[in-house]
Amino acid sequence: MRITIVSRYWPACERSGVTLAAAEHVKMLVNNGHEVSIIGSHSSVSEEKLPVVERIHVQSSGSGALYSPSRIDKSLLRQALAKTRPNLVIIEGWQTAITDAAVDVSNKMNIPILMISHGVSVHPFSFKLVDVMRAIGWIYYRLSSLPKRIKKLSLLTTLDEKAVSNRFYDRDLAHKFGITVASLVNTPIHLSDKIYKREKRKLQILLIGYYSEIKNQLGALEVIQDLPEIFKLHFIGPRKGAYYQKCLRRVNELGLTERVMFSQDDECEISSEIAASFVVLSTSITEVLPITLLEAMANGTPFVATPVGAVPSLGAGIIAANSKEQRNAILALANDDKLWNRTADLGRLQYQLCYSSQNVYESLCKILPLTAKENSQR
Repeated sequence: MRITIVSRYWPACERSGVTLAAAEHVKMLVNNGHEVSIIGSHSSVSEEKLPVVERIHVQSSGSGALYSPSRIDKSLLRQALAKTRPNLVIIEGWQTAITDAAVDVSNKMNIPILMISHGVSVHPFSFKLVDVMRAIGWIYYRLSSLPKRIKKLSLLTTLDEKAVSNRFYDRDLAHKFGITVASLVNTPIHLSDKIYKREKRKLQILLIGYYSEIKNQLGALEVIQDLPEIFKLHFIGPRKGAYYQKCLRRVNELGLTERVMFSQDDECEISSEIAASFVVLSTSITEVLPITLLEAMANGTPFVATPVGAVPSLGAGIIAANSKEQRNAILALANDDKLWNRTADLGRLQYQLCYSSQNVYESLCKILPLTAKENSQR
């Protein structure tokens, strides 16, 4: 089958959960004998080291919100699809100019559409004014643009079939409109060759992600300041932005300069850091299905995380809603060897049962013929 995958960015431009997942999907499809082409909105797509037939750049900008309108020449996207002649278009995620346009163009060209959803973000994360104002910018998209496009899909995948969260709003709309929904989870990218025992671990708390109110690194600083001084906190993410500067100032205010480290992902081996850490921490105020937590599970590292998105469905780790609960969870793991080992072993088991690369590969292989079937019946 000839398949074209559309993603705003690819790993050569940006290493994020979506881009890394998209690259994994390419490899799986090629391994299954499909002829795959990719389209991206950044010129670096031509540099992607993936086993594909075509790498096509179609310039675009914007997200579709009122404050960030989409800008893309759909005729160029149509030309790209005419060149790759796909039997199926796979689209990686909503809320970018190129992926949303790909739904419209593919539909007009009568090409079956598989949307691999990574969740949506069109509701307020909190009652803070800035979050409410952001959500207002997405009202038209939420009420009009998104529903119209969902109706054009042959099939939509979801990272969790049962999680109760606004981040799965597209899944709920698809059910409402009678569009078939299939489960397709993420799989870890950073895997260590070695699983370390508890006594071989650094007393390091690890938090991975870009600096933002959403990832809530400031919350992690409140956790570390109330833990014994033997614990260190290691942030991995791009050292840039106003929120990163806030974190630096807060570290100085709390006198934590000797206990907090800031690294970028190109300065360390992420898989080794996960495998050697005592615990992986997620203080996010919203998530869908964080790959970082799956990587903790795969590497035998307990995690402590907020109950957001599909996190409670992982069946592993310790769920802790606030900094006090997170601190207590870390202390419990530190003071109870059996608890640490049980948590680590359960995470490994859940990874092997549900989130391994083989699990995702098998799910994807089943979804392709189902997509074609659903499209033929419409």
